[in-house]
Parts: sequence; C-alpha cells; structure tokens
Amino acid sequence: MTDTILCIDIGTSSLKVAFLPDNLRAGEIFVSRQFFSQRAVVENRVAAEWLPCLKAAVAELKAKNPGYAVEAVCVSGNGPTVVSEDCTTLLYNQLFVCERAGRSAFGSKAQKTSLKNTKSLFIPRVSGFKSAFPVSWKNTEYVYGAPEFLIHELTGSSVSILPEERFLPAYWSEGELKACGFAQEDCKKLPPFVKAGGFAGKVSGVAALATGLLEGTLVFAGAPDFVVALIGTGTVLPGRLCDRAGSSEGLNLCTSKPVFAENLRTLPSVIPGLWNLSYLLNSSQSLREHRETSLCENPSVNSVASVRNSTELSRGINLLREAALSNGEYFPDFMTITGGQALNDEAIVQKEKASGLKIKKMPCADAELLGDLILARVGLGDYDDITEAVFAILG
Repeated sequence: MTDTILCIDIGTSSLKVAFLPDNLRAGEIFVSRQFFSQRAVVENRVAAEWLPCLKAAVAELKAKNPGYAVEAVCVSGNGPTVVSEDCTTLLYNQLFVCERAGRSAFGSKAQKTSLKNTKSLFIPRVSGFKSAFPVSWKNTEYVYGAPEFLIHELTGSSVSILPEERFLPAYWSEGELKACGFAQEDCKKLPPFVKAGGFAGKVSGVAALATGLLEGTLVFAGAPDFVVALIGTGTVLPGRLCDRAGSSEGLNLCTSKPVFAENLRTLPSVIPGLWNLSYLLNSSQSLREHRETSLCENPSVNSVASVRNSTELSRGINLLREAALSNGEYFPDFMTITGGQALNDEAIVQKEKASGLKIKKMPCADAELLGDLILARVGLGDYDDITEAVFAILG
C-alpha cells in the first residue's frame, strides 16, 4: 500500500479531492470533483453538502486508487466565507443577503464607519452574517471559515486558520472586533487561531461513518485557497512566479522584501520574512470567453478574447519584471501555471508567446491540493518546514 494525504479544497461551486503520495510523478493523479447544487448555494446552505460530497469523493478515489491508503487529511478552501454550526453559509463572493431580508448589516453610523475603515476581510462578513441570520448567529457556539467548518465536521474541533502572523490584520483581534461593534459574547464565537499545517484533530467515529474514512485519521489545517496554491506551485521561494489561471486570474511573484508599485499588490508570504507581489488580471469577461473558446464557432470572437487576454498577461508580466528588477529582486525566465487553464495546451502556448516565459505545468493542475500535501507533510513532521517540503516534493 502507498501512503497518501487526502487533500481537500473547498471551492465556491465544487469540492476537489485527491489522494496524493509524496512521489507525485509515480503515476497519473486523479482528482475527484463533486459539484454543489445551485439550490444549496442560493438558500445559503451549501456547507450542508460538503460532507456528503466528501463521502462521494472518497468512494470514487478508493475505486480509482485501490493501492492507496490515507495517512492523514488536510483541508483548504475559499474565503472569507462564514458558516454557522447549522450549516448556514455566507460565501465570500455573495452579496450580503441581509439586504434581501430588509435588514442593515450595520447597527449604527459609528459601526458602519468602523467596518468601512477596518483592514479585516473577515469582520465585515461576520457582521453581515450576524445581521442576515440572527437566529443562526444566536444559536451557534462558533462561526467558521469554509475549511474550518469541514474540519469541525470531521473532528469536532473548533479552529481558525491563520496562514502567518502578518496576516492578522486581514483576520481579526478582539480589540478590532470590539472597535467594530462586537460585544464580548460575539467575540467568543470566533475560534482560536491555528497555523497553516497545524494539527486540527482526528476523524471522529461519526465522521468516519459519514465519509468512509478511518476513525482516528489525523486532520491538519490547510489554508485559504490562495495561500495553498502559492505553496503548491512553489511560489514561496524568492524569484518564483506563478499564474493562477482559473475563473479569475492573477500573477504572483515571491520576493525577499516588500516591493510596492502602481497597479501591483503586495502581501505577506506564508513564509516568514518573504513577500508576494501580484498582478490581478482585469479580464473576467475575457477569461469567460477564453474558457468557452473551444465551444465558440465564431473565429473573430475567439481572436478578440485571445488577444485581450494575451495583452493583459503581457502587461502584468512587464509590470512585475520592472518592479522586481528596479528593487534588486530576481525575475525568472519561467512561470508555473495552475488552475483550469493549465489543462488547455493551446492556452499555454498563447501564454508563452505573450509572456516571453517558459510555462511549467504542475503534476496536478489543482495546486491547492499540492499545497495541502505539503502542509500535511510538515504537520506530520516529515519535513522541518514548508520550504524544505517544497524542495523535496516539488523539486
């Protein structure tokens, strides 16, 4: 039997799951994708489908990989999503449903001002959840992010995942919560932080019956999908560049110090002391057209979409290169790609022409799952840290 990590990433429309061994090139990697019902999304109940989807995925993976055994589980997912224990779900990309319910997301003018000024991504969403779903808020002991809720379902543990200490302003502190109008009892509904790759608990007997996993299997905290994708592409070493090319697209360059430039965004890396410089492609429409290229019979439409995307990609690469080199940072001659577009060889050729860089494909197009593998292996003690695991597993 080959030991693997059961890697789980919660998306907005589906659950992606894979059995991943350390040797990623030992054979073809199969990813089970289980889609959520649109009704559950609209009714703000999509979290109720995550455990049944996991059960279906585990059964499919066992059938596809009879020689694989699950050593541990790691969970990542989208954010800032908010979920209560009754499965009420406010996805990160949904408008505040409190507007639909005729309620205000803000209790007072002062609170509205505080929420507007906060750097937190989560506090405004939690405030909106509280106002939109007062009964769920009152009755839940904790509210969770997406991966944290599935971890709770699997283990009974209540945690919040903090990728790295410098991310704290984007999350919350008790002082910031109170400044935004939360009472002490409200603050207690947010679980304590655990680091990415931290031990989160063991699969309970109830969860084992519900999923087909073995009771007692170790479960580790992943991270937000953005963070695990950077880990899974190795974009946590200075000079590494990746293209997260899914339903949205962004270019990310790891730097040894913070670099600031117009039209670029600077964020901490999950690796202490390192940073991430990114360019977000302003091309949602062109990306939709790009994904539909093979279905479109109008060559002029295909050409327009391709040119628009290529121009935007080229602009982003040039901005990143200029910012990096002018700040003494290394800029590579290759770029790693992850996401749905990584499965399109024609798109990769176009990207190579537009960027002037060699495009490197990963063993698995869903780098979030590779990031989960790396974090779990660090959590198990197989490697000292993320950097060592990246070198060992990704090369």
